[in-house]
Amino acid sequence: MKYYGIPDVGHLDEWTALEIPFEYDDFMLPMILENPGAVDERIRVYLQAGRDTSGDTLHGPFLDITVHSSDRLIREASDYRLRQVCDIAMRLGVKGMIVHTNFIPNYYEPTYRKGWIDRNEEYFRTFMEAYPDIDIYMENMFDEEPDLLAALAERMKGTRFSICLDIAHAHIAKEDVATWQQMCGPYIAHYHINDNDGRVDSHLPVGGEGGTIPWREILPTLNPGVPILIEVNSLEKYQKSRKFLSELKL
Repeated sequence: MKYYGIPDVGHLDEWTALEIPFEYDDFMLPMILENPGAVDERIRVYLQAGRDTSGDTLHGPFLDITVHSSDRLIREASDYRLRQVCDIAMRLGVKGMIVHTNFIPNYYEPTYRKGWIDRNEEYFRTFMEAYPDIDIYMENMFDEEPDLLAALAERMKGTRFSICLDIAHAHIAKEDVATWQQMCGPYIAHYHINDNDGRVDSHLPVGGEGGTIPWREILPTLNPGVPILIEVNSLEKYQKSRKFLSELKL
């Protein structure tokens, strides 16, 4: 399996030495995006590492991003942030950007759910025309069930739009991970993994103490050859996760 990691500028030499693809998380933070100097400096440092970034990905902003809103001002603010970060993705030379579903869970009003699919399809078809070199991976976030995400991905089939299935998010959802994999499987081009106790998205190392995700059962069911981000916030947690995964001997 091809595992990605999340680098940090303070330990970039150590991350670079691992010779793995990166997923940059810095640029989803408003505190970074509001500081052009900080953005430029981080891009400079990452490019100065001399790596091939063409297989890397970048996590787009997600909190409060609502491109499917019925409110024009909210749509415009969300679009501004996504385009800002996609411009950064272009400067870094990465292959794709992660976005989130960000709909209201447990709100089953038919007009809202249809509007979420319709507006996302319209938005991302237009968005990807403006960024023909960037793939879009939509990640499950607060979702309880996979039906809306799978329905949108089916509509977008044949484009550069696909699903990033976050196993830890699925583990705390109403439907189990097997159902998410089954319904989203045809559209999955990226995975995120870490561990939790089934209640809180705590980003524990994979197989870490307190985690309850049944990795031995889940990992063999994932789409073969699809890249996997070990989504933890330190090199130590990444290495613990890799050790656990290697010891599974799957």
